[in-house]
Amino acid sequence: MNRKDLPKFLVTGLVGAALAFPAGLLVASLGGGSPSAAPDRPREAAPVRDVYSPALRSDPWFLDRQREGVESLEAHCRRSGDLCAEAREARRWLDEHGG
Repeated sequence: MNRKDLPKFLVTGLVGAALAFPAGLLVASLGGGSPSAAPDRPREAAPVRDVYSPALRSDPWFLDRQREGVESLEAHCRRSGDLCAEAREARRWLDEHGG
């Protein structure tokens, strides 16, 4: 390949990429309907955050961490009598959101 052929080569490559990209998107969209939903997991099977969870507040891992925090806050309230209003509100929120 000489210096004269380089612009032709680059233009051909760009045109090929411009055609291949939409064709790839088309082929990918024909691959099959909607992605399958993840199976529901029991509450105790949440050792890590489900990064594909569409809603953080309904994610079992998140709710487990919130539950641990609420239980800790309630224990602190029982021991010291401090932050009891916050513990009640945290428990109310957790109960409302499925915790």
